[in-house]
Amino acid sequence: MSLEITPEDFYKNVTAKQERVFCFHAIMTTSTGIWLADNPLLFSLPLLLFQIVVVFIFTRISHSILRRLSIPIVISQIIAGILLGPSCMGRIKPIERILFSPRSWEQLNTISLLSFMLFLFLIGLKTDLSMIPKAGRKAFAIAICTSFFPFAIIVLTGFLLKSSIPLRFKQRFLITNLASSWSMTSYTVVSCVLADLNLLTSKLGRLAMSATLITEFTNLFITAVIGSYLLGSKGDSALMGVTSMAAFLGFMAFLVFVARPLTILAIRKTTPEGGMLDEACFVGVILLAFVCGFVSELIGYHATMGPFMLGLMLPGGAPLGVTMVEKLERLVVGVFLPVFLASAGLRLDLWTLGDRVEEWMVLFFYLMIGVSAKFVGGVVPCFYCKMPMRDCLAIGLMMISKGIYEIDSACRWQDNRIVDRQLFTVLVLAIVVVGGGSAPLVKHIYRPEDRFVAYKRRAIQFLKSNSELRILSCIHGQEHVNGMLTLLDSAHPTALSPVCLYALHLKPLAGRAATLLAPYTRHRTPFDASAASDTDHIFNAFLQAEQLYTGCSILPYVCISPYASMHEDICSLALDKKVFLIIVPFHKHLAIDGSVSAPIPAIQAVNSAVLRFAPCSVAVLVNHGLAAESSAFRAGGIPHAAVYFFGGPDDREALALGLRMAEDSSVGLTVVRFRLPNATMEGTEERLDERMMEDVRIRKSDGSRVVYREEVVKDGEGTVAVIREISVRFSLLLVGRGDGKETELTSGLSIWSEFAELGTIGDLLASTDFGGRVSTLVVQQQRRVAGNGQPESVRMGKAVKNEVDEEDD
Repeated sequence: MSLEITPEDFYKNVTAKQERVFCFHAIMTTSTGIWLADNPLLFSLPLLLFQIVVVFIFTRISHSILRRLSIPIVISQIIAGILLGPSCMGRIKPIERILFSPRSWEQLNTISLLSFMLFLFLIGLKTDLSMIPKAGRKAFAIAICTSFFPFAIIVLTGFLLKSSIPLRFKQRFLITNLASSWSMTSYTVVSCVLADLNLLTSKLGRLAMSATLITEFTNLFITAVIGSYLLGSKGDSALMGVTSMAAFLGFMAFLVFVARPLTILAIRKTTPEGGMLDEACFVGVILLAFVCGFVSELIGYHATMGPFMLGLMLPGGAPLGVTMVEKLERLVVGVFLPVFLASAGLRLDLWTLGDRVEEWMVLFFYLMIGVSAKFVGGVVPCFYCKMPMRDCLAIGLMMISKGIYEIDSACRWQDNRIVDRQLFTVLVLAIVVVGGGSAPLVKHIYRPEDRFVAYKRRAIQFLKSNSELRILSCIHGQEHVNGMLTLLDSAHPTALSPVCLYALHLKPLAGRAATLLAPYTRHRTPFDASAASDTDHIFNAFLQAEQLYTGCSILPYVCISPYASMHEDICSLALDKKVFLIIVPFHKHLAIDGSVSAPIPAIQAVNSAVLRFAPCSVAVLVNHGLAAESSAFRAGGIPHAAVYFFGGPDDREALALGLRMAEDSSVGLTVVRFRLPNATMEGTEERLDERMMEDVRIRKSDGSRVVYREEVVKDGEGTVAVIREISVRFSLLLVGRGDGKETELTSGLSIWSEFAELGTIGDLLASTDFGGRVSTLVVQQQRRVAGNGQPESVRMGKAVKNEVDEEDD
């Protein structure tokens, strides 16, 4: 009989008033194999493994297609389940009976809920509860409006149109349940969507997560109060309601005063500084999460509540969060969680929508009413706070995001017979439409990089010699410190020409969802060097160097962010501090033994994004021994630097930086200008280049350490020959990145370029195959200017034209 039961029969009977019991053949766990005439798919373990593999393959294929449209992975996994279910492939009877038969649903549901528990535990563990006290009135207003307004609208609409509500909706309190569930904005859903869109570190992303976290806590305590009240009134015993509330508060107290302190104590005693959790501590935390899930079921709450609250209470980041993410997240999120989401698609059947159209249209109407009210509730507070309209719309779309929380609610409603299969299909389709539609709209409307467009020129070329030079130095590890300090030494910091250096230590986000960009807290008392962190060692070197100069101030910052959005924190800090130059390290560096380290693609992606969106000039440092690791700081200076000048704004910025370095008595500068035979100054760019050369000639005539020479070459081959001959004489080479266009001076060189972020000449100099190991600084002048800060070629071109006109008059 077990093979004859279809999903339609199963759900029709479990939702009928007269329930029937289905009898299946005894299900054995493992088979003896096909060689003894066994069908492995009739046994629970091989069937479960096969189902997991099939679901994984279909979800990856689905997401590989839909991610190009910015569809969240959760929606892609639901769609994969729909393709496998009775709406599509499941209509083929052999697939329905063998692959996803009703007798295998119990083990699928068990695996799904277990993975969902661990997933919520990880989400809670990565959550930073400090967002709540830091949240401003705007976040509280958004949380209130997006929760109570849609609830009130749905309930009010249901009251006014109660005559049109089907009887079975009233009997199961469907409208009330719908108002309670769909007015809730899940922190889990919003954080996952923002992570997919790389908006976790954005300003609006942080605002939305703060608002949803407030909503999460508010909804939990309101649900506990209402549930205890209903339990007491239903049982005609107030004591039962009071006991239920006491159990909830006792569980919260256990998490705060017992589970958290004991876990922290165990970590401190067993985990060294900067290390990972040992196996005993790791297993103990996982078991504690399962215990919390069991207790939450025991006191009348869903099993996912306990692990999520435990994760919220435990400290994220290193070492607990990092260990859990490294050892658990890939397995849970990548393998088991897709089974939970795909199972929702397996449950629905699009073919059931042909019956009772009027009824499910009523449900769909109330769903859209709730979504619309929630969107308005998110937009109105932002509009009242005079936020830009695009930001208001983006917040509204973020707050209506739908995903795994709504799927879990829909599955529980079906299990509790609040909805049948047809209404469940409508719910899941609404989740797919709203969740799959809001995320691409957010991606299209909200572009956080737009705020990095500066309204003033932030380039060294336009900075007066006695003005403060503000530099943002990015450090990923201790291997980048010496090179950055040597550049600082050559920037000529004096009381008359001060330098303000913002040292930013960049660390990849691990074990937490909230990013961090904050000043580094200096240690006031001596500490054990062995216990110092990597950040401490880096900033100790910078703070010691600060004492060597009278005109230098160093302000250390720490940034913990995912590599995909790390450039946003860099550009944001540069914009806020009005920085003129960002220095980023090349993604390969020279090791102590002279070998070149393996490239780090994540750092390369960060550098490329900074070059694209920076609100000021950017320099990429290719360190081929700029300062030896074993040498003292002052001994690692730059005795002689060279600027290779081909023309253009980037080369002019590199020359301006070189002239600033030449103000230091310990630095000599050679300016090598490459020119074509019979070159003329016909264009605006050529005239701007000539004006920069006039400054160089003036300094040379004044007897300074600036040396000027011209090299006439015919093509790229001649350029390479000159560079190969003279590069070994210098300790640092400065060159402009260029705009990517090939000129006669660089003809034929672009085909050999490996790293686009360095430009044609910069890539040539950075290559160890070129024959030299001279450090190179590739400079790009500020590109993104708005308002009155016109691009240099336009703004200064007008000035040149006016000067020429005056001379003609």
